[in-house]
Amino acid sequence: MLSLFHEKQICRNSCSQKYPWGWKSKTTIYSYTQHIKNKKIMVNKNIKEFDEHEFLKNSVHAYNRIYRSYLNNEDFLDYQYTTPKLSLALNDLRQRSCTERLSSLTDNISVQESKILSNKIENEITTNNFKFLGYYNVDEIIHQIIAGAIGPEARYIWDQLPLKQKVNVLYKSDNYYDIIEWERDLSEEEPEWHVCNINKII
Repeated sequence: MLSLFHEKQICRNSCSQKYPWGWKSKTTIYSYTQHIKNKKIMVNKNIKEFDEHEFLKNSVHAYNRIYRSYLNNEDFLDYQYTTPKLSLALNDLRQRSCTERLSSLTDNISVQESKILSNKIENEITTNNFKFLGYYNVDEIIHQIIAGAIGPEARYIWDQLPLKQKVNVLYKSDNYYDIIEWERDLSEEEPEWHVCNINKII
């Protein structure tokens, strides 16, 4: 169902045959860091606290989990860490990968350094594999119904735009440079992080 509403749009420069993980050369991936600017935009005082040190420490574990799931050919649409578009892209890349090359990869990525490249707030819907059609949770559906029923006279409801935080992180290891883009829905009480892109493959 999610594949009908979320296109894969895999980058033409990605090659799962030549690069079974990362899908691009280390040089290409590292060059992306030159184009990502660190912009910290605080929209209002209700932004959830963001402990960068704690985030980086926990994100390394999730990064390795995604890597192992890719090697084990798990269906990312059944996965809580990745957004629908990225899940579809990872599934597609995995199907096109060389099994022999994949089996030669290490079981884990030993991250030596991780660094936040950008941290920004955007007015966009945060997608999730477990939301309705990937877009709406129960609270968001109720909000849309109320806004539609009341009409434009309840302008304060119509003007409540979705808000999400997006963070790009560079992970360095012996074998890889990987840039992972994380996002979380700031309208939620305890927002969870999801990966929405890896090495700009979508």
